Formats: sequence, structure tokens, C-alpha cells
Amino acid sequence: MRAIDHLYAIRAGEIRAFLKSQDVLFWLINIYLFLEYVRPQTLYPAIDIIPYGKVIISMCLIAYLLQKKKSNVYNTANTLLILFLFIILVSSVFGLSPEVSMSYWTDFITWMLVYYLITNVVNSEKRYLIFILLFLLCSFKMAQYSLRGWIKGGFGYSSYGFGGGPGWFHNSGEFGIQMCVYFPMAFYFYMSLKEYWPKWKRLAFALLPITGLTGMFSSSNRGTLVGGAAVVIWMFLKSKYKVKALCALALVGFLAFHFVPEEQKKRFDSAGKDQTSVTRLDNWKKGLKMAEMNPVFGVGYKNWQVADRQYFDGNGFLPHNIFVECMSELGYSGLAVFICLILVTLTNNAKTRKLVMINTTIENRFIYNMAHALDASLIGYLVSGFFVTVLYYPYFWINLSLTVALNNVAKSGQFNQTT
Repeated sequence: MRAIDHLYAIRAGEIRAFLKSQDVLFWLINIYLFLEYVRPQTLYPAIDIIPYGKVIISMCLIAYLLQKKKSNVYNTANTLLILFLFIILVSSVFGLSPEVSMSYWTDFITWMLVYYLITNVVNSEKRYLIFILLFLLCSFKMAQYSLRGWIKGGFGYSSYGFGGGPGWFHNSGEFGIQMCVYFPMAFYFYMSLKEYWPKWKRLAFALLPITGLTGMFSSSNRGTLVGGAAVVIWMFLKSKYKVKALCALALVGFLAFHFVPEEQKKRFDSAGKDQTSVTRLDNWKKGLKMAEMNPVFGVGYKNWQVADRQYFDGNGFLPHNIFVECMSELGYSGLAVFICLILVTLTNNAKTRKLVMINTTIENRFIYNMAHALDASLIGYLVSGFFVTVLYYPYFWINLSLTVALNNVAKSGQFNQTT
């Protein structure tokens, strides 16, 4: 029996024993994830006295540097991230307002540090399993928070939707994107490990992907539902069991038709013609014009609002599109690197699946399926992010970190170890 099989059962005792054996660095990176996604410091203002996220990341970096044996994971994504940072810095210096750009530098530098730490600290299958489990539980916390609000509202339509609590995902649109990311992760996690669980635990863990779907509906956000549809279709196309997948797809479609409120359906009917759509289309055109006027490095990192007011006498509304956001602020050079990072993510996951295949046999279903999950999560982010300004939110950078970490675990061959 492999050592990992004991953890696959998700028993509290086994998890506790494993965590006790881990160094402070692994504890810190998990604490960071909890603080960033659950935000207890926002729920309880009395303890909101320091910037916890930045403090924990700083502690992680110090602990990592003090380690005698350091692992340095090499991946093409590393080079692309450094190149993306270089473009941000150059764009900031030559942008319309360097002062505005510089005030946001720490945001992206933090994501680079998070990427570096996750890829080098979450470096074994056991650590990856625990880290993903925490990620799912944090997302489940958001989903049930939103579900409670939706139930109290009688499963009706809300113009503001029901968000996922304080922090990054308070707004229903941002929360909906997280559900598009969370749902496939939860689904593939369940499918990978259900054989290790008794019936009651299977029922309990089935709540994770279910709440991912209900979270998409409770968000009352058109972009989320489009992103969710893209995820489900992608998963169907990737499935080897097309008949079962088609039945599941039909069931999701049936539930969507009956659970989406009439007001939401009417919003789809008015897409492209209502005021929200018209404003977005107008901003996309502005973004294209900004990129045309500043093709190489854009108007400047985080300078969209400055450019909108300066070029168009606008009101500073955000672009509401991750590609337009990237292209207008960082130019075609930034957009090119961003697209390369997307392709590198998909390529890494494809390589990971090959690494755990011997002939046509899947040697490690968990690693294999999580590579599919990360692909589907990326699709959900890209499609739903086509309607929201979330390039520098956690979604893409955490997904990239988990992708490279998973590829590193697969390359290490640790999944073949036995007790």
C-alpha cells in the first residue's frame, strides 16, 4: 500500500498526524490560503489590526530563505512571470501616471511570491492533497454563505446577487468566478478519491461540487453562468464516458433552466442591448483604442481609469474584461505574455497527465484528474473573466501555482512510493 492511501481516506487523525510532521513553512502557506480566502480578520474587525496576508507571506519567505535545503522548481512559467513583471515595471515608468502604477506594485509582486512559495513548498503528493483540501473547504465556506442568502431570498433573483463573504469574493461577480474555478476542482477531487470513502463520507463530499453549482446560480451573474456552462461543456468533451457525461450535462441543463429566475433569463435576452452591456462594449472599444495609441507597453499598469479620463473624458469605469485590461494597460507585449502563460498552464497539465500514464493505464488517478480540474478551472476563469476586471485577483495566479506544483510532484515520481 502506498503511504498516500492513508491520507486519501481523509480521516482527521491521519491528517492531524501528517500536519504535526510538517515544517513551519508548510503551515504558513496553508495559513496564508485560509486568511486570504476566508478573511476572518474582516469578519471580526477587532482583530483586523495588521495586513495579515502580506505578513504571512513575508514570514514564509524568511522561513524559506532560512532553510538549509532549498528546492527550486524550474518551469517555463517562471521565466514568463519574470517577463510579465518586467513589462509591468516598464509600463509603470512610461505610463500616464507612474505614481498610480507604483502604488500597486506590491500587488503583483505578492502574487509572484505566492507562486514561488506554493510551487516550492507544496512539493509532494501528500502536501498537495492537504493544500487542495483546504482550498476546497475555503471555497465551500463561501458557497454555503451565498447559498444561505439565496435560500433566505426564496431562490429568487437579486440585482446584486449573493456574494461569498468578505474579501476578494464579496462581490457576486467575483464570487461567481470563484465558483467556476471551485466546481471542477471539487468534482474531480470527489471522483478521484470516492473509492476510499464510506457512503456517508461520499455524501458529505458530494456537497462540494453541488455547492459549486448552486453558487453559480446564487451569484445571479450572467458572466458566471456563461463561464459555468463553458466549464461543464469542457468537462463533457474531456470525459471518456460520453453517455454518462451527456446525462450529467442534460441534468445540469435541466436544473439550470428551472433554477435560474425569470428575471435572470430576461437579462440574457437583453444581453448586448441593456445599459450594462452597452457600457461594457463601450469600455472594450476604449481599451482597444488605448492599446492602439500605446501598442508596446500600454497606458500603464493600473492606469485604465487615468487613461479613460484623460483620453475620453470618461467616468473611470473599469474595462470589465481581463484581456482588454491586460492589453490596454500593458500593451500587446503584456497580452502576448499573458496568453503564453495560459498556454503554458494547459501544456503543463497535459505533460502532468502523460507523466502518470504507463501505456494506457493511469498510475495515479488523483494527479491525473487534478490536471484536468486545473484545465477546467482555467476555462471557467477565462470565460467568466471576459466580463469582469479580475486580472490581478487570485484566480489565475493560484491556478498557475497549483499547475506548476502538480507538474513538479508528477515529475518527482513520489506517487510510486509505498509504505
